[in-house]
Amino acid sequence: MKLLKNHLGALIAWIAILLIAVFSLPNVDALTRQHSEISLPKDVQSSIATNIESKWGHGQDNTYVVGVVFNKKHGKLTSSDKEKIDDTIRFLKDNKKKLGIKSMMTPNDNYATKAQLISKDKTTEIVQLNIANDHSTVSNVNKTLTKAVKTPGVRTYVTGVRILEDDFSASVQEGIKKTELITIFFIFIVLVIVFKSPIVPIISLLTVGVSFITSFSIVTNLVEKFNFPFSNFTQVFMVIVLFGIGTDYNILLYDKFKENLSKGMSNHEATNDALRKAGKTILYSGSSILIGFSALGLANFSIYRSAVGVAVGVAVLLVVLLTLNPFFMAVLGKKLFWPVKKFEGESNSKLWHALSKGSLTHPIIYLVVMAVAVLPFALFYSNNLNYDDADEISNSTPSKAGLLVLQDHFSIGTPEYSTLYIQSKDKLDNEKSLKEIDQIVKKIQADPDVKFASSVTEPNGKSIKRLYVDNQLGTVNSGVNTARNGLGTLSNGSKQITNGAVQLQNGANQLSNGTGRLQAGANQLASGTTRLQNGAEALRSGTMRLATGAGRLESGTLNLQQGAVQLENGTIKLANGAASLQSGTQSLQAGTDQLANGLNQLNSQLNQKIPASSQQIKTMKDKVQALQIALTELNNKVQGITLPSSNTIAESKQAANELDSSLRHAASTMSQLSGQSVQVGNLNVDTSAYLAALKAQGLSDEDAQKALKTILPLVEKQVQEQAQGQAKQQKDALISVAGDVRNAAAAGDKIKSASNALGDIEKMQGLLAELKSATSQLSGASAQMSQSTNSQIDELTSQLNQIQTAVSASANGASQINSGAARLNSGAGQLASGLQAGVAGSSQLANGAGQLANGASQLNTGLQSGLNGTNQLANGIGQLNSGAGQLSSGIGQLNGGANQLANGAGQIASNNPKITAGIDKVNSGLGAGQEYLTGLADSAAGKTFYIPANMIHSSSFKPALDNYMSSDLKSTKIIIILKMNPASTEGAKKAHEISNMVKKSVKGTSLAGSTVAMGGQSEKIYDTQETASSDFLRTAIIMLVGIGIALIFVTRSVLQPMFILGTLVIAYLTSLSINQWIVKAVLGRSLLAWNTPFFSFIMIVALGVDYSIFLMMRYRELGDVNPGWSTSQRMLEACDIIGTVVISAAIILGGTFAALIPSGVPTLIEVALCVDIGLLLLVFLLPINMSAAMKITYEGLSRKKNKEESK
Repeated sequence: MKLLKNHLGALIAWIAILLIAVFSLPNVDALTRQHSEISLPKDVQSSIATNIESKWGHGQDNTYVVGVVFNKKHGKLTSSDKEKIDDTIRFLKDNKKKLGIKSMMTPNDNYATKAQLISKDKTTEIVQLNIANDHSTVSNVNKTLTKAVKTPGVRTYVTGVRILEDDFSASVQEGIKKTELITIFFIFIVLVIVFKSPIVPIISLLTVGVSFITSFSIVTNLVEKFNFPFSNFTQVFMVIVLFGIGTDYNILLYDKFKENLSKGMSNHEATNDALRKAGKTILYSGSSILIGFSALGLANFSIYRSAVGVAVGVAVLLVVLLTLNPFFMAVLGKKLFWPVKKFEGESNSKLWHALSKGSLTHPIIYLVVMAVAVLPFALFYSNNLNYDDADEISNSTPSKAGLLVLQDHFSIGTPEYSTLYIQSKDKLDNEKSLKEIDQIVKKIQADPDVKFASSVTEPNGKSIKRLYVDNQLGTVNSGVNTARNGLGTLSNGSKQITNGAVQLQNGANQLSNGTGRLQAGANQLASGTTRLQNGAEALRSGTMRLATGAGRLESGTLNLQQGAVQLENGTIKLANGAASLQSGTQSLQAGTDQLANGLNQLNSQLNQKIPASSQQIKTMKDKVQALQIALTELNNKVQGITLPSSNTIAESKQAANELDSSLRHAASTMSQLSGQSVQVGNLNVDTSAYLAALKAQGLSDEDAQKALKTILPLVEKQVQEQAQGQAKQQKDALISVAGDVRNAAAAGDKIKSASNALGDIEKMQGLLAELKSATSQLSGASAQMSQSTNSQIDELTSQLNQIQTAVSASANGASQINSGAARLNSGAGQLASGLQAGVAGSSQLANGAGQLANGASQLNTGLQSGLNGTNQLANGIGQLNSGAGQLSSGIGQLNGGANQLANGAGQIASNNPKITAGIDKVNSGLGAGQEYLTGLADSAAGKTFYIPANMIHSSSFKPALDNYMSSDLKSTKIIIILKMNPASTEGAKKAHEISNMVKKSVKGTSLAGSTVAMGGQSEKIYDTQETASSDFLRTAIIMLVGIGIALIFVTRSVLQPMFILGTLVIAYLTSLSINQWIVKAVLGRSLLAWNTPFFSFIMIVALGVDYSIFLMMRYRELGDVNPGWSTSQRMLEACDIIGTVVISAAIILGGTFAALIPSGVPTLIEVALCVDIGLLLLVFLLPINMSAAMKITYEGLSRKKNKEESK
């Protein structure tokens, strides 16, 4: 029985529970880090964006982004620094699996990443890593990467949203450790001061400690096993609340126990009475707090729900205090308050007595003064809050330092850029979808608050010029210019062809006439060469006979020389044969006379014939040379003649036919359209006519399609917008265009007719080829014949001159022989009379005979040469005769070809002007089209995005698809960097505005029905703000209603809970406003942290309800003990007694919360300051407001009665 009275079972039970709780406690640090990220409702944009991103593919599924920062503190990154950074990047790539890297983006991947990941001042580079969620804890990843990316010569940082959140969680954990120690020490000191005993503080801290360890073990196990709500702040608030209110409840319980002991009760009686009276108050108060914190479980916001863990702690606290405390009170008794020996009753609070008395006496005045002092703070509170969680981390933390480096060297918005996701049901890798995406990013870029926006169509934030119609039209216009220049050149060439054809015709006619005359001359040449050949044969025959005679002459002169020698040797014998000599000399004289006469006749004939023949030969030579020159010039002219190729002629014919057909079809279409009324909203454009017309103007199929796609949307849009009131104008315009097209069709007829003449050119091409071949052969043969003939004629002339010289010499020799023979005859006649002179005569005869022999030898040699020359002359003249025949035949063919050439040139000269006119019309039409395309390029339509289908999956565009489109090609993203701080309220609103703008923009497009969601820090802050604001109001109402119901049950009144809650709300708003000023003045922070209001509210309301219940429960007890007391008397006495308890509890709670200040976490510091200010206000507001409210409500404003009852 004694053991039961002393509650020993409770002690044993709690020891066992405590051991189980300690041994089953999970890894709190890891658990806290895992739940450090704020969880938002699934239907908000940032959550939708996160869901899209988790299924993105490309190595980004179920990952989080980490940024590795390389920074040169002084100066730009050198080439050596970049090489070292590249080495680090290679190390990361080589160890991707080990480091948990699923994908990475580096500055050297492509031109877009280079622009995004290298700062403009060239001092900083970023490498973006996607780390697998299931690889390891964020803390371990941070440590491993920090070690892996160390690079000599540069500063390296590892940062990112998850890294910052993890570091914030770590800083909170460090702050909690400091807070726990400071809290325990502070509570111990205050309790020693209050109870003047070291035992009470130890027992109080022990019981509260047991409740905290037990409840925290329960909560963490629920979190681990059942995903119970948990956050960075759960542990710290469980520590503060449990140690704060637990100490308050212990003070209340121990104070009542001490009062009972002072009345002489036994330990058991004092314990039971304290449990019955103070325990009831503790139970009611704790239940109210339990209800308030339990109501947070209905919140949608995860961080608000995480405070529901405090409710578990309060429940365990109540059980521990009301079961374990009795053991120590029953066992220790008065020793609990050692070394105090004198036990007195409850102490009174002079402060609360004075405040309550004054308020009961002058309720209106006190309420007015209180309102004047408090309400301005409450009314002028600004609800502008700071949602940047990075501000919660010290600047010296590496991840925060890396973030600041990025903001300094890139822009304030770069590290925390926003990502707009568009998820469609269909694939987006098509021209239409890409065009609409580009229009969206253009609208985003036009926002003055947007610094940078990139998408799949603008991967580096700038337009790719070659993907826009104006640039493409520029290319088309350039081609049209080239085509027009070519057509101009063709037109000029055509005109030159016409002029050349006229000249060719004239030249061909002259050639025909010349060849006729040349043929006649060639015939005469052939006849003359025949006669010349016959004369040459006769000359050769006579020369041969002359050569025979000359041979005999040479033989005779030799004999004569021998005889003369014999005569000289036998002069004596001559005398004897004088008669015979005389007779012989007579015969000799007669023979020499005949020889001289014959030679003179031959010389005379040669002198007459050879000059005439030489002149004829010279004339013939000159004619042959002139003929050769003429043939050479003719060949050059014929070879220079060029006509269009067969392919060109065929293409021209086909183009003319197609142009004619297309223009007629277009004219027919226009006529039909002009006869129809234009109906609004229903426009069907016949694209085939436009397409055919564009093709006919020189555009390829692909370019015609591009131009058509560019023109048609503009036409349709204009018709849609101006259809109401412009139907007649459209009809007139269509009639006018149809007329123009008909005119163009007529021009096409002419071009088509002109193109028929090109067939004649095809025929002339064959004739011209034959003519070129013939004239080339003729020129070659003529040159060869001319060279051979001239050589032979030169040789013949030389030989004739030699013959003439030899014959002349022979004639002179013959004359000398005749003269010698005469003298011989005379000497022979005188021989008989003067033998003495015979020796001299015979000597002279021998000399003359020698000369005669020499002359005869020369004559014979010359005649042999003449014979050879006459043979060559005869042969050459024979060849000349044969060549003359060939020349005559070739000139005949040349004459026929010249006639054909003249006829063909005439046809060209006649028909080619038509071709020239058609070319000029085509050139003019291209000029009009070019003018339209130029205007289109300069218009707004020229800024339209267009990408050919074959380019979408090309190697040049693939990096953009991989970076900005999901692996299934149904989702795309737009990277947005704001000019303002993305973590500011303005930045969050701007991100959400952009998202809403895009949602409106996709309506009526192929993207209609797509899911549009903004991701990133700005949108997360906006969603947090909206969720927190709406959930705060909702949760606050639920909490106040729950506490109000509990207060109604406790106070058994409806008005009293309203007074209490009103006082608590006023204290909260006032403390929040004052706290805002203090934080700005002392901490230099212009805005409170976004979760400060919520946590301050639940703490002030929960703890304030505690004090209010203490007061009102004592008010009820006094009514039960003293039924005759008035409301004022009971209220004054209750304030007098409870004031000390409340002030002590406020000091303990204030000190407990003040222990959060050294944590260094801004949110905890702000909450601590706000709660401390709220507790201070409640110390003054509770006695004033509750006393005045009770007085006015239950007794009215009678001043006399007030004075009497307040004495």
